[in-house]
Amino acid sequence: MKITDIQTTILRLPEVHPNGDGLQDTLIVEVHTDAGITGLGEAHTVPLVLKAVIDAPVSQLTGQGLRQMLIGEDPTRVTALWEKMYHHSCTYGRRGVVVHAISAIDMALWDILGKSCEQPVHALLGGATTERLRCYASDLTPKDVPAILDLAQRHRDAGFTAMKFGWGKLGNDVRSDVKWVAAVREALGDGPDIMIDMGTPVPLEDALWLGDALAEHGVAFLEEPLSPDDLDGFARLTDRSRTPIATGEKETTRHGFRDLMERGGLRIIQPDVARCGGITETMRIAALAEARGVEVIPHCWASDILVAATAHCLASFKRPHYLEFNATDNPLKTDLLVAPIRQVDGHVQVPTGPGLGIELDRDTVERFRWTPGGD
Repeated sequence: MKITDIQTTILRLPEVHPNGDGLQDTLIVEVHTDAGITGLGEAHTVPLVLKAVIDAPVSQLTGQGLRQMLIGEDPTRVTALWEKMYHHSCTYGRRGVVVHAISAIDMALWDILGKSCEQPVHALLGGATTERLRCYASDLTPKDVPAILDLAQRHRDAGFTAMKFGWGKLGNDVRSDVKWVAAVREALGDGPDIMIDMGTPVPLEDALWLGDALAEHGVAFLEEPLSPDDLDGFARLTDRSRTPIATGEKETTRHGFRDLMERGGLRIIQPDVARCGGITETMRIAALAEARGVEVIPHCWASDILVAATAHCLASFKRPHYLEFNATDNPLKTDLLVAPIRQVDGHVQVPTGPGLGIELDRDTVERFRWTPGGD
């Protein structure tokens, strides 16, 4: 079996706002083979730039577009092709958007491998340790306390036993933030887990104060309170905070996550399968984390393609924790698959079909397909 083409498709909502969430657009990658098997992947960071990384012609040995270096290759040699993509793009890559593009293709290669073996991806990763995963509702923080309380109640009524509030008004006034967290905890009682995602860095002094204040309200973890590059700050914060600290959605490769764990002292890391290097690199990162006693709770804010890939990885972990579940009303999340991934009673079933076990809804693809210069 040989790769014959790699097709990239940008999907984009009709209206995109600079301060909007991270699923206003996304890049779908389809890897085609001469056996008639097509693999599906996704990356969601500035899709036009991702497309350029994949479509670019050869420039030099270590400066190649990803498509050209993979045409004619055997797609089942997943690890070898990951290394080829990484090393032949290292002049302009190694981190950031190039690794995001590698992630999407790697995801598609695992999909092909599973389909060719008629096995779900999690079976190829060592087998699932669970048939369903506990998920948490992940949502943007409304502007006022009544709206926040209403949203929390709706998530609980929908069956979620854990929920995360992020971005929005967070970080403008940390003392005000703690007041509404206290109101949510009082309204919900001790039952549901609550997580807070700052989304934007705050001064270390504020983060230290938050770590203590949020612990009084049983917050399960505080996400991204500092700049992703402030490893010394994370080391001080994780050492002193009574609330567990989590980060990693902007990090790539096992090398970056090793630094987060060793220099930054993180005890919870959040690799994004569509950014960190795909399924291949997620499993390497998870192995490093397990050896250090660090918990892996992946970031997962994109379409159901990413949800499926993340579920396969999580299901193969020794002790899988939360699956992040985008609870916003977004057609790129809810309508992109023929059989959308749903949560029931706060859990998601791990896909069991061959490969990723999913199929694109072509009508939705055509509905949101975006061509550069087409606006």
